[in-house]
Amino acid sequence: MRAELATTADVASWLEIVGEVEPLFGPMPDFEATLLRKIGQRAALCVRSGDLTVVLGGIVLGGGAPWGWIRWLAVRSSARGIGVGQCLVEEAIRRLATSETISVDTFREENVEGQPARRLYERLGFLSGPLVQAEGLPRQRYTLSRLA
Repeated sequence: MRAELATTADVASWLEIVGEVEPLFGPMPDFEATLLRKIGQRAALCVRSGDLTVVLGGIVLGGGAPWGWIRWLAVRSSARGIGVGQCLVEEAIRRLATSETISVDTFREENVEGQPARRLYERLGFLSGPLVQAEGLPRQRYTLSRLA
């Protein structure tokens, strides 16, 4: 399994994932435009199926040194539990190597459906931080610090 840069050929498959997670994430009316912009910036990564035709999961990065961000992460429901999310976050950490911190706003503790995401970030060294409002929704900020 490998996380690679997304291409415009992947957009339709990403939008299928958006449709799956929108009830959990909230409305994402400008996602396609954002994704196209991030593809152009080389800040959108995905894991594809073995035959390379289906995006199993995707991640959108933002920021830069010294503060990197994971702006969006989702895995297709049929591909959960096989390491796609971990592969994507590990690649994001590598690509944001010059960042002193990497942050992500994710689900709050009481959101049962968000528990796998929270456990993933914790397993990879992210620490729970403040509660925040992200795009009008309550979120929990997690941060990975590389400061000694």
